[in-house]
Amino acid sequence: MGEVSVALVNWNGLPYIKRCLAAVFSQTCSLCDVVVVDNASTDGSKECIRQEFPQVKLIENEKNIGFAAGCNQAVSAGGGAFVLVLNPDVFLEADFIEIMLRGFSERTGAVTGRVYQEATQEWISGGFFMRRMIRIIPLLNVTETSEVFGASGALALFRRSALEAVAYNDEYFDPAYFMYGEDIDLAWRLQLLGWTCRHQPGSGAYHIGSGASQGRMRFIDKPAVLQRHILKNRYLTVWKNASLRLFLWLLPTLVFTELLLWPYLLVRLPWRFPYLCLALVDAVRLIPWILVRRRWILRQRQVSHRYLRRFFHRA
Repeated sequence: MGEVSVALVNWNGLPYIKRCLAAVFSQTCSLCDVVVVDNASTDGSKECIRQEFPQVKLIENEKNIGFAAGCNQAVSAGGGAFVLVLNPDVFLEADFIEIMLRGFSERTGAVTGRVYQEATQEWISGGFFMRRMIRIIPLLNVTETSEVFGASGALALFRRSALEAVAYNDEYFDPAYFMYGEDIDLAWRLQLLGWTCRHQPGSGAYHIGSGASQGRMRFIDKPAVLQRHILKNRYLTVWKNASLRLFLWLLPTLVFTELLLWPYLLVRLPWRFPYLCLALVDAVRLIPWILVRRRWILRQRQVSHRYLRRFFHRA
């Protein structure tokens, strides 16, 4: 029995799930278990999993509870000391997990590797840094070991004890995010508690990208409901994780971004603009939820705002 659990959340992933799981079960290291949480798929993908991969622990939800909450179910149901969180539209090379395990040292909370992005046809890392406007910058140097801010939720191998350390009420990913940005939030919390994240070269994966939204990678092209979550979650991430001193350091960029963002949305998406403004309502409504978790995580903080600033880039 291996020491790695694999955790996937599926929602209408029929075009990809069979290839994804075939790659998982072809890994050169043995696995503890593979857990798939299905969020009420209607495309036959859960039936495909049941028929083609009976060894999978399949958890079937009656409704779509989102990636974050579904991933929490999948992680909790696994038994490995390490957990690979994987999107159904990601296909691993055979030695991926084996090589990623080599990247762990005592305080490493997560490891990721190089990813070929089908949409952009380039190799990047699953690891990222942050822009001060709270957007990610993928690491582009995929040939060397590098410390990064966090790992994409599409492809991240976590130490379970690190996830347990930052979990609030057994929530590794914050379910208030539903989807998009929950990996940034988790990465920030891991950093606050002194857990590092590493890009490990040597193996890779192939990522279709935004498989659940038919490959629409750009924010402007995504469905309105996903755009609303993306906008909301950006506010939640800052309010939840930034210390006062780090927030003040980020504030000029955040204000400038807001002054550009909303006029841009009004011009580009005038028919959606009233609906997208509800992201602000969502964020304000969740302030009590966020404040409880903010107090909890910041009380345990192990690093200074100066330490975190090195992961935030201007461009």
